Amino acid sequence: MATEPLYQQVADDLRTKILAGEYPAGTFLPSEPTLEEDYSHLDPEGRKVSRNTIRQALASLQNEGLIDKRQGRGSFVREQRTFIVLASREEGVRPGEGTDAFVAAVRVAGRQAEQRNLQTAIRVASPEVAAGLKLEPGAAVVVRSVQRMLDGRPWSLQESFYPMEIAQGTKLISPENVEHGTIEELRRHGHAQIAYRDEVECRMPTREEADFLGSEAPVLVLNRVARSAERPIRLTVTVYDGASTRLAYEVDDLP
Repeated sequence: MATEPLYQQVADDLRTKILAGEYPAGTFLPSEPTLEEDYSHLDPEGRKVSRNTIRQALASLQNEGLIDKRQGRGSFVREQRTFIVLASREEGVRPGEGTDAFVAAVRVAGRQAEQRNLQTAIRVASPEVAAGLKLEPGAAVVVRSVQRMLDGRPWSLQESFYPMEIAQGTKLISPENVEHGTIEELRRHGHAQIAYRDEVECRMPTREEADFLGSEAPVLVLNRVARSAERPIRLTVTVYDGASTRLAYEVDDLP
């Protein structure tokens, strides 16, 4: 049986210690020189392992979302804050229930939700946005972006794109929170949502995403195109920390 690469043996041992609580959330792992010495027993000749081996092991744990780095201070254990997003029901709320979907879902789970830095802008639709909303290239769209917090910590980044002719004359074009939720706001103006299509992808974060989420681990991206009976009415792109998010879908015929 082939022996695991040395860096993987180091990563396995550190992972075991993290999960066992030997290195609690928020604490720093030993420095790289210390780890080189600590794992010298893995070398057949008892020599300290190389700095590159240690860095490969730490990179592996970072990609799993178990640790992260702080410039000049080293690697620390991340707090695991898993939250299940019930994506099949707009994160827990149906149109017309009178509150924002994210806030409602988090409150149902007994946790605290907050939305920060809400911004509204008018942009020229990118090719991807134009295709999702079935718009002509170069069409104007209203974009609402927000930073979402869970239990006081960064949770996700979200951008929602609306065709200009749909957003104009609604609260969607104003840089203010829509207390009853954007789905309900669309319904009140004759654009009731009846269906949507999701695409989910996993990728490495942009610099902006990593700075906000506090991690360079892969992110989970949910792209949702919502439709009325006549046309696409909204494209929402939500970027989650992939290490602490689970998406759940329910499919049934219940009323």
